[in-house]
Amino acid sequence: MSRTPLIHVRVGRLYRSGALTPYLTELIVDDVRRRGAGGRIEIRLAPSADQADLEAVDARLAPLRQYGVHIVCRRARRPPAPAAA
Repeated sequence: MSRTPLIHVRVGRLYRSGALTPYLTELIVDDVRRRGAGGRIEIRLAPSADQADLEAVDARLAPLRQYGVHIVCRRARRPPAPAAA
């Protein structure tokens, strides 16, 4: 991954956003541990993210699966184009 993707993560009712740095990854892992086994993490990358970004984020957070966490990683939708006047 040549760039650090910007992500939006939801763990339960907790939301985190930012560049997926090792620090943010550690915070997400801690959030999951506090919630206990199971659960779901939803990750949204920028609409410009490519397949390599999706795979890199999934790989970086893969250790969370050992806690029974289901990880959903996808691109955010592009905002609609403005209507022509």
